[in-house]
Amino acid sequence: MVNANSKLQVNNNLLKIILILTLAVFLNSCGSPTTVITRGDTSVIDKERIIMQGIALDTYYKRFEKLNNLTYPLLTKSTEFCGSRIKYDIGLKTISLNQIDKRFRKAAKEKLMITESQKVLFTIDGSPSAKAGIRSGDIILEVNTLNEKWENDDIFENNEKKNYSREILEVSVIRKNKTTEDIQQEELLEFEIMPEKICNYGVVLAQNDSLNAYADGNNLYLTTGMLRFVDEDRELQFILAHELAHNIEGHIDKKVNNSILGTIIDIAAAGAGIDTRGSFGAMGAQMYSQDFEREADYVGLYILAKSNIDSSNIENFWRKLAAENPGSTINYNSTHPTSSERWANIRAAQKEIQYKIDNNLELLPERKEKD
Repeated sequence: MVNANSKLQVNNNLLKIILILTLAVFLNSCGSPTTVITRGDTSVIDKERIIMQGIALDTYYKRFEKLNNLTYPLLTKSTEFCGSRIKYDIGLKTISLNQIDKRFRKAAKEKLMITESQKVLFTIDGSPSAKAGIRSGDIILEVNTLNEKWENDDIFENNEKKNYSREILEVSVIRKNKTTEDIQQEELLEFEIMPEKICNYGVVLAQNDSLNAYADGNNLYLTTGMLRFVDEDRELQFILAHELAHNIEGHIDKKVNNSILGTIIDIAAAGAGIDTRGSFGAMGAQMYSQDFEREADYVGLYILAKSNIDSSNIENFWRKLAAENPGSTINYNSTHPTSSERWANIRAAQKEIQYKIDNNLELLPERKEKD
């Protein structure tokens, strides 16, 4: 027994020596730089990090403001499409240091002057807040509703959840006005704001370079890549209207239900000794996928029309996308129709909508007759 343990210890030690020697040979054999690299001081690096983070935050918030300005009219003008998903909103976004990633708080404080008080990032064009006179940079002290008073981060949370009603709000803000080059004067202002109806779907700017937009049943997502790629605001609004239509028509829930039905068949088959490898669940998830996309384009055009947004030639967006992805013109096995088909479908739907406008008919999508 002693001899066996001794042999095991010797073998372990030998293995360690071999590993160390192998690592040494590996490190010695790796290629390495041949110049003496000049490196910046740590203090310079840290200072530049704060500058870059400030630029990144400022850029993101400006893009987020644009996204909200594009989406707001779609959400407020198409409330009759949204069923029970209706709330009231005042059309502004606020922020404090508490809503910012801890790694970026120093930059937010030093470069964007964000503190622990709720600062107005922006008011949305044409919204109740903008009409009342609230401005970007105002500090909101409190919001008085019919039954509650909100302060500090409660303002942010309730605003994000759209916890308003058809009652006038009283909003107290501090506004800093420059009197001289170095002196700012604080002014206490009171505003009365009447919230307006809005489809209750969130808007998210995803920091992603892909050309993509999507919906999850509760939110509309647009990537920064798509925001930079699309030149015309109308085209971005069509993309957003398409995603809003996915939510309105319940496509996400329908896909989930279809997948569940397929999975039930897989389970039943497994009980009978047949391994379907989840093929029915996968098939269910893709069932009517292309038709859902066609419907989202169709309903999206009605949303644009209800929002008084000109959709003429909007179909040419698909030509731009085809230039980036030529395969989209011929891929009939995709979850989406081809770009060429979507171009033609949009043209046809536009004629239908224009006919209704010209003849003062109700701007509602045509529905199948229920059995």
